[in-house]
Amino acid sequence: MTSLRQRVRCAPMGSNLKAFVTCTLVMAVAVVCTSQWTFAAEADSADSKEAEVFNPARSRGEVGENERIKFGQDQAEAHMRELEGRMFKLSELLRETQPEDADRLLLGLRKAKEQLIADQMSTASDLLANLKLDRASDEQQEIIEKLEELKRLLLTSDIGLQLKLEQLRNLLSAKQQLEQLIRKETKQNEQTDGIDENKASKEEFATLETAERRNERSGEDLEQALRQLGQLAASAAGSVSGATQDMSAAGGALGEMNAGNASMEQTEALEKLKQAAVQLAEAERDLKAELEALVRQQVMENLVEMIAQQIQAREATESLSPRVAERQRQAILSVRHLADAEDRILALAEESIDLCVLTEFSVAFPPALESVADLMEIVSGSLRDARADESVIADEKQIESDLKDLLAALKQASRPQLGNQNAAAAMGLRGNLNKLLGELKMVRWMQKSLHGQTKTADRLLAEQKIDSDEQQRRTAPLSGRQSEIRDLTEQIQLEYAQPMP
Repeated sequence: MTSLRQRVRCAPMGSNLKAFVTCTLVMAVAVVCTSQWTFAAEADSADSKEAEVFNPARSRGEVGENERIKFGQDQAEAHMRELEGRMFKLSELLRETQPEDADRLLLGLRKAKEQLIADQMSTASDLLANLKLDRASDEQQEIIEKLEELKRLLLTSDIGLQLKLEQLRNLLSAKQQLEQLIRKETKQNEQTDGIDENKASKEEFATLETAERRNERSGEDLEQALRQLGQLAASAAGSVSGATQDMSAAGGALGEMNAGNASMEQTEALEKLKQAAVQLAEAERDLKAELEALVRQQVMENLVEMIAQQIQAREATESLSPRVAERQRQAILSVRHLADAEDRILALAEESIDLCVLTEFSVAFPPALESVADLMEIVSGSLRDARADESVIADEKQIESDLKDLLAALKQASRPQLGNQNAAAAMGLRGNLNKLLGELKMVRWMQKSLHGQTKTADRLLAEQKIDSDEQQRRTAPLSGRQSEIRDLTEQIQLEYAQPMP
């Protein structure tokens, strides 16, 4: 049997290699489907789990229902582990000829490993074997969500954006490690300065040396993480390398019970670590500036998709509403399925919020979209309860309108800075005036939306279309939202106002 490497070597360059990549991506889709089928089978059997325990089929040597479900979950795990191995091998084969596809596969592999998808599948299998169906159901739902995320990553058309986002996440992680190391080394330096060489015991010095060696190892790990970021963090990696050498020397001095020399080395290590912090901050700023336009474009595309899906969901709700009012069974089931569609829209909203928070390209957009997401959750809950009345349809229309307003504000903020920079300076402002106008537009929308939600909740209660519990669910977040709008306004003022001379 020819190996994968032999088949790739024998294949013509170009389209056939692309087919291998496509085949690997199809495997990811198959893993998702396998888990979804397993999850569905588990749900269908949940009502009869007590009968399964005493199933006489087992005594006749037949396969019980839980064994069949477990077998399906085991197959999903086997597919997942095969997928991980295949992604790695294929990325190595495509490194020179198709580097973008190779990066895509490695990124997917890292994501699968970080999220422990295969291990979680194994856990779900054990739960199924022990008929712990509720817990297995929760595990499977998490697995499906992770696999859907992995599938989107592998199939994305803009792998460059995903790679840069991954680079930013790794940089921020390294930044946290560096801050923690600075705190530990500062504490170590203070303890070293406080020791009396003439009175301290050998054990006290040994304790300090052990702690210093631990910081040294942390510095080595951090340097390695920074090296993996490439040229972006090369200067910071160099500074951390120097600090690690100083910490090694400090550990040696402590081993010789020389607190004075150890303190000097620790002070130098801290200076280099702080220098690395400055260099990392500069790298973070540069990377975020590079990402801003790309992320804004992705978020706007997400908004367009959310609007389209929300319109479809609302039109379906309107179509089903009369039959739901008549309590027709099929219409009720269809409305409940619309909750899944609303959840997909909500997932896109959460993805957009995460992108914005990660890159910090807007102050007002995350909380603005979060307020829309809150209404999406209300709509999803209503649909899942088989409600398709006027209030639900009104909420869906409100979501459509809100998403369109947010899209317009983002378009405003994305306009290039032209000849209005001098005008902005004259008004005591700094930065892109269009971006400021976009931020203010979102804050104004948030205040308007908050006012509308308050009036709607009062009207629906007065008309007895909702009960007091539903009113509480709608109005409980509003007070916090008002405070959030006030804080946002102050934050925008601090960011865009020129500092006083």
